[in-house]
Amino acid sequence: MENQTQKQKTRELDLYMAQKVLGNKTYNDKNGQPREMLESGQSRPLRSYSSDMGAAWEVVEKMGISILPVEQGWFALVGNAKGWESPADFINYLQTADFAHSGAAVGESAAATICIAAMKAIERRDSDNAETFLN
Repeated sequence: MENQTQKQKTRELDLYMAQKVLGNKTYNDKNGQPREMLESGQSRPLRSYSSDMGAAWEVVEKMGISILPVEQGWFALVGNAKGWESPADFINYLQTADFAHSGAAVGESAAATICIAAMKAIERRDSDNAETFLN
């Protein structure tokens, strides 16, 4: 039962990446299998963004995620801007520890860690946008 719940959570994260990060529309085909409609109009099976590094790399490129190996896993960070001007800029950003508008995650799987960092960044940015709108 726990394995089925984990699979469902993984697919929900994959759907989130397709919809919120990449801007793809998703739907179920006639067999109930999830698919994503690309901006080009082409359709493909929903990619396994949270478990396939090749698929997760689309998320890295879209959001400008920095990923570093750490002891027993990976650290993924979405900064305020897409990418860094230099390694020194990245190090300076890390030293400020001002992650209020970023998304960061640590985990065993590089692909899942990338997706969690992307999700956190989008949720924080959406929250910031809502606060700005209300003020």
